[in-house]
Amino acid sequence: MKTYSILLVLIMTVSLPAQASSWVTWPTVGESTLKWGWWKIYTAQLKTPTGKYVANDANDLALIIYYLRDIDKQDLLKATDDQWQHLGFTSQQRQQWLSQLAQQWPNVKQGDRLVFVTNAAEGRFYQHGKPLGKPLSKSLSNAFISIWLSTNTEYPKLRLQLIGQ
Repeated sequence: MKTYSILLVLIMTVSLPAQASSWVTWPTVGESTLKWGWWKIYTAQLKTPTGKYVANDANDLALIIYYLRDIDKQDLLKATDDQWQHLGFTSQQRQQWLSQLAQQWPNVKQGDRLVFVTNAAEGRFYQHGKPLGKPLSKSLSNAFISIWLSTNTEYPKLRLQLIGQ
């Protein structure tokens, strides 16, 4: 099993662009599954270079989302807008950010994985080891990650599991 894990990490690292591949070897901080009623929507996993989460805008982190059902891009955008509204972002901010995400996000199918990697300067989405669009500003990156990691998130249990508590 250990050999299989090492081989999987090597294959994933080789298939990713250099700037994105480092997250593959980062330790997992935490993992959680979002459920809505009876349905499991996705499993999210948080990774950092140290395996620990520190609330700090300058931290490198990767949020990996494994989709457990098909979700249309418009539904993803609507859910993101709902979460940002819950967190108190202005309508103007949300619309600007959603416009940028609409240019990058695909429809997702059950079994798809989207990875969001962020650092002190920017964030970027990846699917199948390839970047989706251009790097995103730090403000948009922070807003996106706040859906899961803000202390004001709509899903506090999910947050605590992701940050390893």
